[in-house]
Amino acid sequence: MKKIIALIAVSILSLGIFAGCQKAATPAETPAETPAETPGEVSDGTLLLAEAQTAENSGRFPYVWVNRGGIVNLMMYRSLFLADPTLTKVEPDLAESFKLSDDGLTLTVVMKDGLKWSDGEALTAEDVKFSIATNLKASQSSGIYTNAFSNIKGAKAWKEGAADLEGVKVDGKTITITLDAVTGNLVNVLGQFVILPKHKLENANPLEIHNDAFWKSPVTSGMYKVGEVVENNYYTLVPSENYEGTAPKIQKIQVNFINDLVAAAQAGKSDFITTNVSGQISEYNKIKSFKQYPVDILFYRYLVANIKDTEGKVNEKISDKRVREAILYAVDRKTLAESLYPELAALSNTGVPSGLGTYLKGAEDYAYNPEKAKELLKEAGFDFNQTLKIRYYYNDQTSIDFMDAVAFYLNEVGIKTDVMAFQNDATTELYKTKDYDFALKGLSAFGYEEWYGEYKSTQANFKNILGGDTTFDALINKLVATADPAERASILQDLQKLEQENLFKVPFFNLKQMIYVNNDKVVIPAGVEFGNPWYNYDMQFENWTVK
Repeated sequence: MKKIIALIAVSILSLGIFAGCQKAATPAETPAETPAETPGEVSDGTLLLAEAQTAENSGRFPYVWVNRGGIVNLMMYRSLFLADPTLTKVEPDLAESFKLSDDGLTLTVVMKDGLKWSDGEALTAEDVKFSIATNLKASQSSGIYTNAFSNIKGAKAWKEGAADLEGVKVDGKTITITLDAVTGNLVNVLGQFVILPKHKLENANPLEIHNDAFWKSPVTSGMYKVGEVVENNYYTLVPSENYEGTAPKIQKIQVNFINDLVAAAQAGKSDFITTNVSGQISEYNKIKSFKQYPVDILFYRYLVANIKDTEGKVNEKISDKRVREAILYAVDRKTLAESLYPELAALSNTGVPSGLGTYLKGAEDYAYNPEKAKELLKEAGFDFNQTLKIRYYYNDQTSIDFMDAVAFYLNEVGIKTDVMAFQNDATTELYKTKDYDFALKGLSAFGYEEWYGEYKSTQANFKNILGGDTTFDALINKLVATADPAERASILQDLQKLEQENLFKVPFFNLKQMIYVNNDKVVIPAGVEFGNPWYNYDMQFENWTVK
């Protein structure tokens, strides 16, 4: 144990990670004793953002059907509806109005008049139908979309080659969506779903739409359009003259690709930051111009188990649930949370945070017990001569230290490990290449439907590592179908029981998120609240100004 404490002590010097249950943020003052930093650059009215260059964003803009949020996506794209900061209420956005039938099976949406894409083409109801239909066939999509859209009438037939998606009809500027089963969060999901331009993507292969050339310079529907692009250096966003809403006051957003995000902030090259990296947080707190906004969200950090492929071939090393259970007992999660993520991490045992009323009473808490881990491994007939491949895609130092600590703990109970970072983009490595036994993953969830939706047999990505297991399907369908709090609480109890019985995902922490704004340069109107930064909500950005 002394070795791991020493390792943790070293890692504290370069912390990193953090997040955790949907609540709008209130300002938190930067500590008064923090030292002054290098003053920022003189403003020319441009909002400066910094982004780390990765294989996934090299030479292209983000693909929005996997990750909806981020300030850039919020400014570039729109959905039928716009959520409030709590993500629980929506108002029409591209839509003019909407009505859900009494039986919950028919949603009628009327589009606004005069909508245009940034290239001047009309944005119509046909774009909505195209987007929903294409998403159903896309190989990469957030589970909140696939779970909801799979309930559209004729969705299965459409995915299998039918000529049309029966449950989505267009009549002028009216879209009618007919469901086979009640989908309680459909309107909220459509408030997150980006509508894409049919005239630019109708010939794209849905299975490869995330790699389409469109993402090099996308046509937009939001208040900003793409300005200048200097590949691998920076790009700008400028107001779109075809946006029918209130024009934004900020005339340019510049996003610079910078390897050291902390150094960028210290040098005044980044005015708005969202992070769950505790090492960054400790440095951002020292910058006097930054105001801190803590945000409670559903953010999970966990290991995904590569149990079997879509053909049903089983990964014999970890197919026995007792092996996966042993991982949890072998790792002192409490010590890691307190040492690496102080005041940021809460231990996670199920998809429901333990502090909430819907948490499963009597749930196994997987308290640190290396002897029990050894017993479980022996009971499972685990071959201690084999090596578990454990991979991760986070590149902050705390995540690296965390993975080293996990390897140490596993080695202490006799498990040999090969721990490495993924060499290519995370989505490909996780769901296509799949050369791992366990992989560290994060999920900023829109709701419980997303966490539990990863277990569903039809989930676009997870079916590739869980083999299309149908164990959770019925309960997930029930959860998706209702918005009644009492009924949802009951379903969540059953889902948590099933989750612990199967342990397809190995939970570690729920984490918080921090937002920082350069208060010396950016003026945010009173009353603005921040929500989950990875989702679409009203930031009232049109009223922001830059000094």
